[in-house]
Amino acid sequence: MSHTDAQAAGNNRSVAIVGAGVVGAATALALAVQGYRVTVIDHGEVGAGTSSGNAGGIVTGAVTPTATPGVLRSIPSYVFDRNGAAVLRPSYFFQVLPWLLRFIEAGRPARVAGIARALEPLVSGSMQAHLALADLSGARDLIRPVGWLKVYKSDAGFADTAFERELMTRHGVNFAILNAAEIADLEPGLNASSYTRGVFQPDSGFVNYPRALTNAYFEGARQRQAQYIQESVLELSPGQGGGVTIRTNRTTRQFDSVVVAAGAWSKQFAKQIGDSVCLDTERGYHISFGSTGNELLRRPVGFPEKHCVLSPMHDGISLVTGDELAGLTAPPDYRRVRALAPFARSVLPGLAEQAIQREWMGYRPSTPDSLPVIGRSPSCKNVFYAFGHGHLGLTLAAITAQLIASMVSDRPDPFDLSPYRIARF
Repeated sequence: MSHTDAQAAGNNRSVAIVGAGVVGAATALALAVQGYRVTVIDHGEVGAGTSSGNAGGIVTGAVTPTATPGVLRSIPSYVFDRNGAAVLRPSYFFQVLPWLLRFIEAGRPARVAGIARALEPLVSGSMQAHLALADLSGARDLIRPVGWLKVYKSDAGFADTAFERELMTRHGVNFAILNAAEIADLEPGLNASSYTRGVFQPDSGFVNYPRALTNAYFEGARQRQAQYIQESVLELSPGQGGGVTIRTNRTTRQFDSVVVAAGAWSKQFAKQIGDSVCLDTERGYHISFGSTGNELLRRPVGFPEKHCVLSPMHDGISLVTGDELAGLTAPPDYRRVRALAPFARSVLPGLAEQAIQREWMGYRPSTPDSLPVIGRSPSCKNVFYAFGHGHLGLTLAAITAQLIASMVSDRPDPFDLSPYRIARF
C-alpha cells in the first residue's frame, strides 16, 4: 500500500517510538510508509547511541545464541580473567545474578536448540528486510553484500567452532570453511601468519557507517511526515480511551500506540506498563584507528580466539571487543580494548603507523536467552516492544521494524512470534 493509499484508507493513527537508535529509526520508516503519524522521542540525536558503535555486520547466519554449553564452562573466568571473552565486575555480581542464572539455564543443550530455531527466521530474513527499507530511503549504497568472515590461527580455535557449524548446518545457513589461501584472496591486507582457517558467510551484509544508515531510515520516515522530538521520556502509562500517555522532561502527550525501542533502557518503560523483563547490558567497547586512505580490509573480520572484530568503517578501522557485565552507570574501563591494539597492528600491518583516534563504549541490550523482545504488551494492547537485540541490533533492526508495523496494523504474523514475547519472563 503506498503512502497515499494508506492515508486514503483513513489510517491516521498516531504512533510514538521511544528510542532513536537503528531499531527505532527503522520502525519509524516501516510505520510511516503505512501512513501512520509517527513521532520518535529520544533524549539524544538520531543514531547517536549504541547503534553508532557496532562492527557493522548484518549477519544472516547468526543462529548461535550467546549462552552455549561451551560458554557456560568458561563463566568462572568471567569473574577472574581480566582478558576473557566477557568480564563481570565483582561489584555488579549481585545485581546481575538473576540474569546470570537465566543465562546459565538458556545454555543447556535442549534450550540452545530451541533458541537457534527461534533466531533462524529473524536472521535469515534480516538482509532482505534491510534492503527493502534501504530502497524506501535511498540508502541502498550503504549496505554492501560482502559477507561475514571469522578467522582462526590455531587448530584448537577452529575446533571450537564445531558446535556453531553444526547449528548453522541444521538451519540451512550458507557458509564455507576456508583455507589460508582462500582467506588471503578475500583479505590480502591481513598478515598471513595470523590465520590458518576461516569460516565465511557470503550472504551477510556490511554497513561501514551504521549511524548514516540509521539517519537515512529516519530521514525516509520524515519525508513521510514522521517527526522527531528530542526530550527525555520519563514515564509511559495507559491513557484514557485506550491510548498511551508519554510524560517527558518537558510535557505530556497522548498517542494511539507506543513502540518501546529504547535498547538497554527499555526495562523501566516495560515495568511502568506492568510487564517485567530480564534485561541487562553487555557493555561493548571499541577503539578506532585513523584512516590510511588505503583499503586495509574489505569486510568485518572476526578473531574469536581474541574475542574481537576488526571492521573497515567509514572513518578508519574499528576494533570492537568484549562484553562487560557492569550495568548502565559504572564508568567505562578501556584497559582491555587498549590491550588489544598491538594485536590489531600485528594482524593488520597497515595499521602500524595509525594512531588511535577514538575510544567508545556502548550498551548492548541483552536478554539471557539471546532472543529479542518483539511483540504487543500483555498489559496494554497499544504498547509494542522492540528491544533486547543484544549483539544483533543492526542485523535485526529492519526485520523487527517490519514485524512491529504488521502488528500495529493487526496483520497476521508471518511466522511464529511467540518465542519473542515479553511474557516469557
